[in-house]
Amino acid sequence: MANILIRTKPETVEHKIEESVESGCICWWTLSVLPTKEVKKVLFTDGKTVFAEGEYYGKAEDEEGRPCIEFSPLKRVNYPQPKQAPTRGFTYVD
Repeated sequence: MANILIRTKPETVEHKIEESVESGCICWWTLSVLPTKEVKKVLFTDGKTVFAEGEYYGKAEDEEGRPCIEFSPLKRVNYPQPKQAPTRGFTYVD
């Protein structure tokens, strides 16, 4: 089972951090290409450090019908990114 690594600015996902969302909330992120592997976690990096992570729930569509992934509210973390992250989309991390 893999994790996926997404590169973005911390302020872009601040509203998805667990203390910022209501209990029972499901967070989502729009992607043009959805994961094809089995995924455990969604990791967010600023290009150097993984600053947030959440449990992956699955594939879905946003309000406009675009493909997205759903995940738990994010926990703040701070560790080196395990792999170079693309500027768009995601990469798998084993």
